Amino acid sequence: FPEGVLVGAVMKGEKVLKPTGDLRIEAGDVIALFAMAKDVPEVERLLQVSIDFF
Repeated sequence: FPEGVLVGAVMKGEKVLKPTGDLRIEAGDVIALFAMAKDVPEVERLLQVSIDFF
């Protein structure tokens, strides 16, 4: 993520998890991010799935 963007929490089903270095974000997870408005387009781009994923 761009400098200054923080992951506040990851929700997996009903569980709310504190982000750690080994936490894997998977399809269906909900992520709480803290970011400046100018960084949101880059964060959105990074979280998109491209055709290369498949």
